[in-house]
Amino acid sequence: MKRLSLALIILLIISTAVPQGYSQSPKAKHKSIISTKVVVLRYKHQDSSFLQNQTDTLKIPVVLGNYPALKKELSYKKILFGHDLKAVIKDYSDCSCGITGLDYEVAFESKDVISIKLDYETMGAYPDTDEKWLTLNVNSGKLYPISNEITPEGMKWLFKNYKDTLIRRLNDEKNEIENEADGINVYNVVKEAIDNLKSNELFEKYIFTRTGIMLSINRILPHVVAALEPDDNLLILYKNLKPYISQHAIVLASSTSQF
Repeated sequence: MKRLSLALIILLIISTAVPQGYSQSPKAKHKSIISTKVVVLRYKHQDSSFLQNQTDTLKIPVVLGNYPALKKELSYKKILFGHDLKAVIKDYSDCSCGITGLDYEVAFESKDVISIKLDYETMGAYPDTDEKWLTLNVNSGKLYPISNEITPEGMKWLFKNYKDTLIRRLNDEKNEIENEADGINVYNVVKEAIDNLKSNELFEKYIFTRTGIMLSINRILPHVVAALEPDDNLLILYKNLKPYISQHAIVLASSTSQF
């Protein structure tokens, strides 16, 4: 009788533990509709008495599944500034020039909206970098405007917050900038650009992230003095956007509920 009772107790413990363990298991991760195509660029050139091999890499986002409009918007020519992939490979092979590197990050993805940040390395008269931020409607492939998510009052608040932040960053670095050659002119150029910034310029470049909206603008200064430019990126947390959620919002309606 004691053995039977012990067996029943063990069975009871097992039967109650199994569902608890299952309910606490993590949810399956959302499978991205973006995969990576890796292209190795190769260049051979004679350097004095020996042949030198040089390589770089393109990591290209490729749309999976049946999303024809999104595939068109993220086609090679769209991503590679109007060039097809063969031309980019040939340019590198001939002169190690043009687009010499590409990487990307899917900063946000849902069934309706996707944000992708592309980072480029280029070579012309000198090496340089570039970037492209895209927030797109998954089904139409069209740019997804931030105004779909934020009320007009919120858009004004975002714009003011951004400009005030950049001016503050610029002033914080003023002494360091002015200590550089022609630093006073650099400071004035950046300040004037921020003062004259228009809202449509700002809201052309943004992405959703896991925690908030990242705003930015195109680089103000030329390559040779770009290092003196203050950080142009500003992350606005979703929790701070609660008062400004549009009634048509898709991303913010779900994201802010988590905070």
